[in-house]
Amino acid sequence: MRQMLLLAVGLLLSAVPVLHAEKVQVVTRDLEPFSFEKDGRRVGYAMELWDEIAREAGIEYEVTKVGTAKEMIDALVEKRADVGVGALSVTSEREQIVDFTQPFYDSGLQIAVAGSEADLWDSAKELIGGLFNLKLIGAFGLLVCAMFVISHLVWMYEHKVNEDMWPKSYRHGLWESFWWTISTLLVGGADNKGPVGVGGRIVAIVWMLLSIVLVSFLTASFTSTLTINTLKGDIQGPGDLPRKTVATIGGSTSEAFLQGKEITIKPMANIDACIAALKAGQVQAVVYDSPILRYALNQPENSKLQLAGNVFEHQNYAFALQRDSTYRKSINKALLSLTERGLREDLRKKWFGAEN
Repeated sequence: MRQMLLLAVGLLLSAVPVLHAEKVQVVTRDLEPFSFEKDGRRVGYAMELWDEIAREAGIEYEVTKVGTAKEMIDALVEKRADVGVGALSVTSEREQIVDFTQPFYDSGLQIAVAGSEADLWDSAKELIGGLFNLKLIGAFGLLVCAMFVISHLVWMYEHKVNEDMWPKSYRHGLWESFWWTISTLLVGGADNKGPVGVGGRIVAIVWMLLSIVLVSFLTASFTSTLTINTLKGDIQGPGDLPRKTVATIGGSTSEAFLQGKEITIKPMANIDACIAALKAGQVQAVVYDSPILRYALNQPENSKLQLAGNVFEHQNYAFALQRDSTYRKSINKALLSLTERGLREDLRKKWFGAEN
């Protein structure tokens, strides 16, 4: 009996190394700069962070690639994978079917739009066209009316006492008076020409003071028009997306955000397809995770695209696990330890730059 018991214990102990030798199954997808293939190896912010976590926790693993975030979650739910590594947003819906580790990246949604490709002449025409708005035309019209009234008053007082400078002929006299009014407005006076009578000088003082106000008003109107034209764009934030055609990755949290908002959604397989559709003019914007869009738009071939507005719908990225996973504690411990040692910040600088 004793021999049988020892034999059973021996068999059990011999099985332990075999159990520990089993590799953790990691599921991921190609999504730069978090997880992708480069020079025959898998790299990226999330994958390199996971590799350090696995080394810290003594975990051996092997990687399986799928196409979408939904497929990653499905693999965990169906127990075909143990850990999901990549740009996976933590949502209440996903939390019901899988577990997540501590977050490792702060994210959110952002909008990419096509930049202006107009040439210099087109830009000039757009600027000139923008100047012909009611506010600016009204300000200019008010200035002209004020100049006409002042010119008439100066001539009315001055032609009686200063006929050499203000002829008695109304047409010629008003022209001379108008020249003085313009000169006073622009440069503060006209050479060898000025009112000498009491009435004319009183009008001149009023005009000098009034011209300061009118010039300030006209300058403010002109500046605001230029500013509006510079910032002009169909899409400046999520509030401008209704009744627009927008590309995003199918099955993503960004697609869920866009639904039910009078937006024509064009689901795409990946971010490259979204960017291509935007370049081709097939969509008016791309909505997706901010770090992914920022990375994509930093590539030289996408230099004519730009981000519109700030980050919205803030989210967190984390590693996904099976429900009640035994790996959660060891992964979290390793993640926190590596964070304290500055690894996450080093990876952030490597993949997104020091200012990201």
